[in-house]
Amino acid sequence: MELKDVKKILIINLGGIGDILLSLVSVRALRGAYKGATIDILVVDHVGEFAGTSGLFDDIFLYKTCIPKNLSLFMGLGQNRYDLVVNMRTMVSALGALKMSVLLKIINGKIWAGRDTNGYGGFFDIKIPETRAGDKYEMEYDIELVEKLGARVDDRSVSFRVGPGCASVVDGLLKEANISSGDIIVGIHPGGKPSRRWPLENFAEVMRRINGAAGCAFVITGDEEDASLAGKLTGMPGVRAINMAGRLSLEELGALMKRCRLFISNDTAAMHIAAALKVPLVAIFGPGNLKRFDPRNIMKEAIVIFKETACAPCERKACRRMECLKTISPDVVASAALKLLKVT
Repeated sequence: MELKDVKKILIINLGGIGDILLSLVSVRALRGAYKGATIDILVVDHVGEFAGTSGLFDDIFLYKTCIPKNLSLFMGLGQNRYDLVVNMRTMVSALGALKMSVLLKIINGKIWAGRDTNGYGGFFDIKIPETRAGDKYEMEYDIELVEKLGARVDDRSVSFRVGPGCASVVDGLLKEANISSGDIIVGIHPGGKPSRRWPLENFAEVMRRINGAAGCAFVITGDEEDASLAGKLTGMPGVRAINMAGRLSLEELGALMKRCRLFISNDTAAMHIAAALKVPLVAIFGPGNLKRFDPRNIMKEAIVIFKETACAPCERKACRRMECLKTISPDVVASAALKLLKVT
C-alpha cells in the first residue's frame, strides 16, 4: 500500500499528558496531509480525557493495566483494518520494542511507522533514528516522523484548549475562596512522580517569601492523587493557600492557569500546559531530561531551575537521595518567581 492511499490511521502514544501535548503539533500536520482520513489514538487510560480535549481524534482507545481487557482491545483494533499505524513514543528497551512489535502484529495495520530507538525499531516500515538519551526536543522527533509520512509542519506552536464554561466554574471556586479578580493569583503544583517532587517545605518557604514581598493569593493544584500532598502543604506554618488538587478537570485547570500571574511547578504535565497557555512559569527540574522536555521550547520566557548532578537525567520513579532536587534552594526559586512577578 502507498501512503497516498491511506484512509484510516491509528496513532499509538502510551506516554503521559505532556507527551501527548507535544505530539499534537504533528497530529495537526497529519490531519492536513491526510484530508478525509480518520485518525484514532491509543493512549493510557488516565490520558484519555486530555486527548479528547484536543478535538483532533475521531476515536480514542484506552490502554489499561488489566491485561485481559487490553487483549480484547487489541483484537478490536485489529478489526478496524488500519492503513497506517504510527508509534509516537520512545522505546526504552529491547523488551519494550518486542511488546510494540507484537502489538503491531495484532493490530495488523498495512504500514507501520515509528521511532527506531537505539536500533530497536527495525520492524517499522517507515522510521526515524533516535537514541534513548535523545539529543533534541521531544516534539522534533514526532515532526521528523510525520514529515517522513508526507506531512508538512508549518505551525510548531503548542496550544491547550480550554472549553466553554470552564472559566465560570473556576471563577465560582475562586469566589467561594474569597479570591477576587484584583488579587495576584499564584498557582503552585507540588505533585508529580515521587522522584520529581521538590521538598514540600521548600515550596512553603517560597510561598512565604513571595507573600511577604507581593501579597498573593495561592492556589494549590494537582490531581486526586495529589490532594493529600497539597493538604500537607496548606497546613504548613505561615502558608495560606486554597487546595484545589483533585477538584478540577484538565480544562478547568487550564482556565485557572489563565487567571494566574505566576505558576510554579515541578516537572509535570501541568508545567507543559502552563507553558502552552503562556502563563509566567517557574519550572523546577530534577531527574527529567531537560534537553528533551525543556518548557522554554514552548515559552522562551519561562524560568527553569535545574542543578546538574552526576546521576541526572534518570528514569527512576522514586529516589532516596534526591540530590538533583535537594540542591535547589528556596532562595533561587523565590528570586525567579519575584522576577516574573516584577517584584524587586
